[in-house]
Amino acid sequence: MDTIERIREAELASDNAEKNAVVEADRIVAEAEDAAAALKVNLTKEAKAKADALLQEAGTKSEDILSAAEKEAENEAKALRDSISAKKETAIKLILDDLTA
Repeated sequence: MDTIERIREAELASDNAEKNAVVEADRIVAEAEDAAAALKVNLTKEAKAKADALLQEAGTKSEDILSAAEKEAENEAKALRDSISAKKETAIKLILDDLTA
């Protein structure tokens, strides 16, 4: 009987070890899933922050380019006005010279 009892005890110990292993495996899987979810959240936050920074940078560059183009257009318009003004005076002088000649 001693041998049969030892076999039963060994079977019980084996069953308990198997149950404990399943519980431990489930706990490890749950921890891994939690860690993966946290990592996903962190990576998503980092990606969003980088995207926001890039959008901000693009907006700033766009404003700078637009401002430079506006300034250049103003300079060209002023140069054209100055040129027209100078040519206007020359045209008036030529017309007056033609009329008085």
